[in-house]
Amino acid sequence: MSGSATVAQRRHIGLQQLEAMAASTRAFLGPNKRMKFIRYEEDGGDAVLVSTCPRLLEHIELGGSVGQLLHETVRAQQKVFHSGTGALMFLAGVWSRVALECLNRGISVSDIKATMSKGLEVCLEVCKQSAVSVQDVSCKRLKECKPSPALKSEVQCMDVEHPHNLRLTLKHSRHFSMDDAQTENAKTALDDVSHIAEVVSHGCKASMNLVLKAWKLQSTEDAQNRSLDIQKLVTCSIPGPPEEHSCVLHGYVTLFSVEQASTVRHLQGQAINIALVNGDLCEKYRHVGFNRPANVTHITDFANMSSVSLEERWIENALKILHEFSVGVVFVSGVVDAKLKERCSNVLVVEGVKSSVLKDFSTCTGAVPVSYITQLDERCVGRGVKVIRLREICGEHESVRIVTASSSLVTAVITSSVPAKLQILEDEFWSCTHRLHQALADGKLLRGAGVTELLCIHQLHQYKRTETGNPQENVVLELMAEAWMDYVSTLMLNSGSMSSKTEAWTAVAHQMRLYKEGEPTVLASRDTDGVYDNVTVKSEAWRRALDLVFIVLQSDTEIITGVGEGENLYNELMYL
Repeated sequence: MSGSATVAQRRHIGLQQLEAMAASTRAFLGPNKRMKFIRYEEDGGDAVLVSTCPRLLEHIELGGSVGQLLHETVRAQQKVFHSGTGALMFLAGVWSRVALECLNRGISVSDIKATMSKGLEVCLEVCKQSAVSVQDVSCKRLKECKPSPALKSEVQCMDVEHPHNLRLTLKHSRHFSMDDAQTENAKTALDDVSHIAEVVSHGCKASMNLVLKAWKLQSTEDAQNRSLDIQKLVTCSIPGPPEEHSCVLHGYVTLFSVEQASTVRHLQGQAINIALVNGDLCEKYRHVGFNRPANVTHITDFANMSSVSLEERWIENALKILHEFSVGVVFVSGVVDAKLKERCSNVLVVEGVKSSVLKDFSTCTGAVPVSYITQLDERCVGRGVKVIRLREICGEHESVRIVTASSSLVTAVITSSVPAKLQILEDEFWSCTHRLHQALADGKLLRGAGVTELLCIHQLHQYKRTETGNPQENVVLELMAEAWMDYVSTLMLNSGSMSSKTEAWTAVAHQMRLYKEGEPTVLASRDTDGVYDNVTVKSEAWRRALDLVFIVLQSDTEIITGVGEGENLYNELMYL
């Protein structure tokens, strides 16, 4: 080993940091996640339980650019898919180790990047070739069902052009009425989506059951809808009641303080007017893009300046407007002035409402969202809203359901007697929601529990034997295959199927040897039936992980050498 190569590895601090940070989340890989307890201060400060990579990164101090890059990459994956972050961080760590080992062996940065990119493309091609349609996954279960002989019916899978509208068709005899056919088709569609939900639940059975109830409730409200509409799905976490009280309800469920209970009782059962505010409801709020006019002085009544503030006059005006148009409920996308909330008698003000909820209530009630309460007039007020108190879910706050006709908006109410678990349960629910939604959107699934990654190992070995003649490329590809070995063995260990990492690694190596010797069914025979992953989620997590490694690798290189990519001075520098 050359001295410069040794120094090169040692000087790539960013890759070492990335590997170390990723190693801290290995316990989050797989279905049996081990929670981490984070305490902010040593002397009995606040503490939090986390079981996902995004939550961990939110609650730890990330110093330096590498930590920030990692956080942004994980946050981008979470924002779009709400899953796949565990694989992303694991791969970022092991692929950083691959890059470091390649540097240690004297392989140039450009060759490392080129070959690792090839390796990733080989793995993405594995995903493309091994993906199975959701119809095939559903039919595996349907084949086990025996239709009633009296109906002489035959269940068949129907190829669909748009996987969002996934459904099954039922052939029936002339004695089978259309009403019966519609009922049976609805039941078959539910069974079909239920099975897809089961195979992508990844052990989160209770959360996925809530997702299925939400889908069923949306379908009941909208008979034409056969997909899960995430835009019309919200959550409400209620501390106090046990987890068995978690449920899904039509409408928008939210919490109010006990002091507002009298307002809730006053409004219950009435047809209420609603106002929608898109922004903050406070005197100082100005909409995005607002430019305050320059060189303008506001002349006020000096006699009133000492006794009445601008905020007070704004509050009085807001209350007058709400009373004038008999508004009983106000939905605000931003925050609400605390003093205004205190003064709102007989008006329920809800802050932090998602824009999709504002849109839904706008469509169903005729309300027009305004940026400022002073813009509210008769045309902007919506009608036909009802407030229902949820007596069966009693926590520390008053829980209320706000509903309107013809809306398919539903709320998943998540409860727990352990407040620290509420965030974990809510994250779990959204992860299940997005996995089911993505499965229907992709129309395809990948075998889970490490099967796809085992195929990647085999294909990397195959590619190395048949496509490359460059010894350095072979080294990189072999190290990438070993990284996948690490991934699968960790997955097996965390799932409880192996008692140690060594045992898991040995089992993986044995399976790959059998597969290489001509027993292709060895992977399919693994105890993984009924576990599937999303195609797009997995592919994007892999891409983001490697992109992150490349950014850190290149940044380290430019800091060490002072040269950019494409300059051939790297191997010839002498370190002092």
